[in-house]
Amino acid sequence: ANMSRNSAYYTPAKIVDSLWDIVSTLGFKGGNILEGSAGIGNIIGAMPKDISERSSIQAVEIDNTSGSILSLLYPDAKVYVQGFEQTRIPNGSVDLSITNVPFVTGLRVTDTTGDKDLSKKFHDIHDFCIAKNVRKLREGGLGIFITSSGTMDNSKSLRDWIVGEGDADVIGVFRMNNTTFGGT
Repeated sequence: ANMSRNSAYYTPAKIVDSLWDIVSTLGFKGGNILEGSAGIGNIIGAMPKDISERSSIQAVEIDNTSGSILSLLYPDAKVYVQGFEQTRIPNGSVDLSITNVPFVTGLRVTDTTGDKDLSKKFHDIHDFCIAKNVRKLREGGLGIFITSSGTMDNSKSLRDWIVGEGDADVIGVFRMNNTTFGGT
């Protein structure tokens, strides 16, 4: 809990609802869903029923207390209570990756699952998590991420990687106001 106190920002319901509106508008009907920084599962809990009924869910949460709650709330999901950098997800296996990535500028992780190149390349945890999520998407998959303004303003190498080596198209970027996550 102490480790998470400066980085655990639970996603407000209005933002989660907007994420699912985007998912639905883009035509996603169901499939393999990855939530790589799930907390207690706010994003999973707001998933539209028609999508939920046609999906399998993998959720990752590093905090033991939040991860235990997540496991209890969503017993049908495959829940990993560990860091995303310790979680093995096959490349090209995810239809939808949707998450509020952890963002702590300067927090570095070392991937132990075959994506070490990404943790070496992207020094901030939020950029690493986005790159790893993108790598897990199947061709035609959909990735929706909440991240810090640093990703938009300072992470040219990540943005270049996404459209280059990540082989992904960026179809939209939205900047939230400064009070969305309590002034962060």
